[in-house]
Amino acid sequence: MTLNKDSPVVLAHLSDVHLPPPSPLPSWRHFTNKRALSVASWKRHRVHHHLPALSDAIREDINKARPGLILNTGDLTNFGLSEEFSNAAAWLRTMEAPCLVVPGNHDAMIRESWQQTGACWSPWMQACEENAFPYLHEQGDLAIIGLNSAIPSLPFMACGRIGKAQRARLADLLAATRDRCRVVMIHHPPRGRLVPWRKSLLDLKAVAAVIARHGAAMVLHGHSHDATLSTVPGTSIPLIGVASASLHSTKPWRHSGWNRIAIERRDSGWEVDLTTRQFTQALGWRYSRHRTWLIRDGQG
Repeated sequence: MTLNKDSPVVLAHLSDVHLPPPSPLPSWRHFTNKRALSVASWKRHRVHHHLPALSDAIREDINKARPGLILNTGDLTNFGLSEEFSNAAAWLRTMEAPCLVVPGNHDAMIRESWQQTGACWSPWMQACEENAFPYLHEQGDLAIIGLNSAIPSLPFMACGRIGKAQRARLADLLAATRDRCRVVMIHHPPRGRLVPWRKSLLDLKAVAAVIARHGAAMVLHGHSHDATLSTVPGTSIPLIGVASASLHSTKPWRHSGWNRIAIERRDSGWEVDLTTRQFTQALGWRYSRHRTWLIRDGQG
């Protein structure tokens, strides 16, 4: 995937699909923990707002756009059940372009066997093992780095953490791919105030410092369910959020959607063109955001 002048590579960014859980749910033995609270929340509230019709519309629109690569920043499941991981894998197979995934907090609600959960997504995570994140996907001039911020947390918490080992490997990967257009994928945003503290990335300052020191073209995240554009703290590196792919909301910036990101090589760096498409069943499709910027050589 070479980034030539006048020949952009198109990335599709989506997140927080929250595919419907199996029905009926598995044995009660799986819910004698934090999942019981999550099931109550699902039945009372979330089942009425995360709609399969919306995520199907997003998937179909992405497939029609024929991107070169699809980047999914986590939370395909609701409770992190092994059955949900298998269902999500089947859903990922319906994407018509190559796809990469990183886990979200719902995908790690409690400690489970990696072989029965995350390993189901191995084809979309560079065959990465649980303790081997971040992974690196190289495709021509592109270097995609996938971080895992998903950790089991206490009831009523949805926080994440990258940890010292991942941060060290992230630094090494960013340094080794300095001549590439580097795109970092993470579920929890490495910036404060985009989500409440109980949902935050606990080591966000340390993660942001690594990215600031070594540079990147952009950082893509999910988790907030908001279509936002900010920066990694202390830098001008774009930090790009996306609405949930399945969320029905009255707030326009939270309408289900996806980001189309076109990248072209320029003499002085990389030109990035960001377009956000959002969908509601009442209004149909709309373009809600369009931004273009230049990433200088060495930064991206």
